[in-house]
Amino acid sequence: ALSVDMHLLTVDLDAIETLIYAIGRCDLELAGLASSAYVAGVSSLVEDEQELGAACIDMGGGTTGISIFLRKHMIYADCVRMGGEHVTADISMGLEMPASVAERIKTFHGGLVATGMDDREMIELGGETGDWEHDRRGISRANLIGIMRPRVEEILEEVRARLDAAGFDQLPGQRIVLTGGASQVPGLDVLAARILGQQVRLGRPLRVHGLPQAVTGPAFAATVGLALFAAHPQDEWWDFEIPADRYPARSLRRAARWFRENW
Repeated sequence: ALSVDMHLLTVDLDAIETLIYAIGRCDLELAGLASSAYVAGVSSLVEDEQELGAACIDMGGGTTGISIFLRKHMIYADCVRMGGEHVTADISMGLEMPASVAERIKTFHGGLVATGMDDREMIELGGETGDWEHDRRGISRANLIGIMRPRVEEILEEVRARLDAAGFDQLPGQRIVLTGGASQVPGLDVLAARILGQQVRLGRPLRVHGLPQAVTGPAFAATVGLALFAAHPQDEWWDFEIPADRYPARSLRRAARWFRENW
């Protein structure tokens, strides 16, 4: 009997068509597609983690990607539709300020685990509304953490549910690696370890030597992984034609045509 093990990812067609259209408007051609969670894992997981079992949690702006690797293959992928932009929106709404100002405050002063000193550390919010008192407001770092933490906890709880559904706790390794721009918030590794209950570390691109310092952080894990993916293309991941003369059997030709038309 003929059998095959497959890992199939489904993607919203409208999102792909919009991406292809935007690339075409830039006079570029699309060579292939890759899951950001997959390429982030490729670039940030060490070989032992990929072999024994590990999850890469790629925390982006609008979404958080999840990929699980075992025996150097991705065996599970999913996505939580929340990310760093949702934390920024919570700050913007809670402190009644533009999103750009909220993003700056999150980047320079944000955190997830409060200490006694955070009650005394005051952050000037600033503003250009013309209201003197409003523009000179301040907030303690502890209060800022109180705004940020619930959303991050919600994201991590969703990640935990996806990992449980995938049977992640049955893998030998069970290491969790955090990547993406939103993973750079201080205290995330501590909070993630509490909620996910596993060994957690912050990831960064590992497999490209000579990278500029500016692109060696976790925010560039998916970007570097995509470059690695493009540098070592494999036929099953790229748009390609199957030469019919290599598969003379009629049944194989039909199977090849069916896969090409449907997948």
